[in-house]
Amino acid sequence: MAGEQQQDNVDSALRQGIRNFWYPVSRSEDLGSKPVGLKCLGEDLVLWRDSRGQPHLFSDYCAHRAARLSLGQIHGDILQCWYHGVQYDTTGQCRLIPTEGENSPRAKQLCVPSYPAEEKGGIIWSYVGDVKKFPPPPLEVPEELLNDEWQRYVLAVTWNINWLLYLDNLVDPLHAPFLHARSYTLSRGLTEDKLKVSDTDYGIFVERVGQRLVNFDYVEAHFPNWFRLDIPYPRSAGPGGPLHIVVIATPVDEKSSLLFFIRMRRVSGWKRFLWRALWRTFLERMAWNVIEQDRIILESQRGLQSRLREHRIQSDLGAVKFRRMLEEEVARQQAVSEAQSGPPPREAVRTAL
Repeated sequence: MAGEQQQDNVDSALRQGIRNFWYPVSRSEDLGSKPVGLKCLGEDLVLWRDSRGQPHLFSDYCAHRAARLSLGQIHGDILQCWYHGVQYDTTGQCRLIPTEGENSPRAKQLCVPSYPAEEKGGIIWSYVGDVKKFPPPPLEVPEELLNDEWQRYVLAVTWNINWLLYLDNLVDPLHAPFLHARSYTLSRGLTEDKLKVSDTDYGIFVERVGQRLVNFDYVEAHFPNWFRLDIPYPRSAGPGGPLHIVVIATPVDEKSSLLFFIRMRRVSGWKRFLWRALWRTFLERMAWNVIEQDRIILESQRGLQSRLREHRIQSDLGAVKFRRMLEEEVARQQAVSEAQSGPPPREAVRTAL
């Protein structure tokens, strides 16, 4: 463990994502009538809908011979493996081994691990973790996703970066006037400023001291993986106020992340029509321009080993605080897990020694 940490100064429990939290795993529109294979927190998973359209998330292997279930077929409330036709219900329990016929005692012994999954706000979420040791809390999503007053667009991309690097980026408003200087929305304001970080009941609030609503000037960092901010729009963006943004990061594995960028405005009537028209013809392209700038610079860091080369400054105050929160949560979960498991058996101790 200690040797692994020294390689990049990051706890091994964080590299592929912190478990026992809700994560977005897909846009609703991207999951149709066929199973979809994906990866989350280093695990190969299969996402599928039952006869009522409810999503389910399983480990992506058949309990028989470990073939990918994402290559299989859906029959109502059954997910069937393509290899030998083994069938699983919505809980992951095997219901039929066709080669052994009905009432096979072996079928009752087979199951695949599953994770809770829910669909809210145009996104499918899953609680990825140990549901027995850490029972999932009710899923709470950003309120804007459930309010039809907000006209929103959900953009989803997978980048070749560790999720921790993107978290650092989101609690660092002072990168905006430099990295995004040549952008539609983020070219204005002071380049010299300081950050203030405040503890909140949801995580931390990071803000620039010298200005507000001129550039990327503040962010609500909701632990462990979603963020809310406003970016001022120029008059050419039409009515509706600032660009309201929610960003959510889902760790895929140690080297990649699934990122959800949700752009929205609270508009109605003809203003909503104009916002949609401007988004499709002009503003979406401008949004992708800023997103691409982040991708290029974060991929240039070449992974978590970048932390061994960093020399932190005042503008890293938010990143330092958020990193500490993640590390404290890992320590808390480890303590809970050890307390529930109890001391190792005497024979195991002798073997380890």
